[in-house]
Amino acid sequence: MAEMLTPNFSRAEMQCKCGCGLAHMDENFMKMLQSLRNKLGPLSITSGVRCEKHNKDSGGYPKSAHLQSMGADIRIYGPRALALVDHARRVGFSGIGIAQKGVHKHRFIHLDILPRTALWSY
Repeated sequence: MAEMLTPNFSRAEMQCKCGCGLAHMDENFMKMLQSLRNKLGPLSITSGVRCEKHNKDSGGYPKSAHLQSMGADIRIYGPRALALVDHARRVGFSGIGIAQKGVHKHRFIHLDILPRTALWSY
């Protein structure tokens, strides 16, 4: 059985995708993410925590919230993406990055809780 970080998010889905085993996530971030899941239903996490090598290899920002266990990318598009952004702001996420161009499988919303307020598009 999968080790769960919240009722709906497992350690495996939040861990670094390079296979290094890094899997720690900020507890407050996960509570906020669970709150979104409770409101919107299932969310597909494409990137949670990242080690420095994986962050660099994937073109991530050098001071990325992923490196600090306080960020995640969620595969989502269309009306659900708009609802996610709206609810993320209400829950208190401070960083929201929006990538909604191109094929659906490459569309995502980045959420984080770094100590600043930012909204951007990719």
